[in-house]
Amino acid sequence: MSMTMKQIEALLDEIAPLDAQEAWDNSGVQIDVGRPHIQKVLVCLEITRDVVSEAIENDVDLIVTHHPLLFHGVKKIDRSNPVGEYLLELIFTGISVYSSHTSFDIAQGGNNDDLAERLGLREIEELTGDSGDALGRTGYLIRPMALKELVFLLDEALDHPGGIKVAGDPQTMIEKVGLCTGAAGEFYQAAMEQGCQAYISGDVKHHEAQLARESGLCLIDAGHFGTEQIFVENMANQLREKCGGQLTVIESRVNVNPYDFIV
Repeated sequence: MSMTMKQIEALLDEIAPLDAQEAWDNSGVQIDVGRPHIQKVLVCLEITRDVVSEAIENDVDLIVTHHPLLFHGVKKIDRSNPVGEYLLELIFTGISVYSSHTSFDIAQGGNNDDLAERLGLREIEELTGDSGDALGRTGYLIRPMALKELVFLLDEALDHPGGIKVAGDPQTMIEKVGLCTGAAGEFYQAAMEQGCQAYISGDVKHHEAQLARESGLCLIDAGHFGTEQIFVENMANQLREKCGGQLTVIESRVNVNPYDFIV
């Protein structure tokens, strides 16, 4: 059983419509080597040297990644550069690449919904900014709990990503939570305006955390990797469900967390 690249593109667009991606993003096809049929797909958070090796060892036809391999225009492909090396290895081996980035974050059932469900949030709604665009999600905890307890719940939900940072009194009671996976610290104010007592994201800047704290909002930084590594299981499961058994979908086992330890 197999599918064409165009069929897979249509299926992925059903899961996470490309027209929903942020203007600065580069979701969609990144490499198309022109295979007439695709049977094996590897799903990963992002492409690294080890992920390329994993794809080659598993003889996959397509990699579906969350973080785009190509963000900006390429002026030169050079093997001495990591991205150039990955491009050359993948093209010479005949492996195509598709990115589902902010389109998957925003999508129904995507990263933000997944995290909200892992936390058991109820009455889930879109977290929206001044433009009215959906940025993340808000929802109510199954019961009010102290900030410290919420952090432990999050740590468990994310399979202990390590390095969670918290701004706020550990005993502050939390009922409503806002969240946006990845690097989205700037949306803390939108969460506060929508009645949240705590906001969860990753890669929060110093001044964002300081302003949130001064505003009375508890802020939890679970890391970029920590909040988005859930992509692999989620996307793989959705692909399996929608492809009707026509694809073999493999979840990457490579740890792409760039940080090796925390002191």
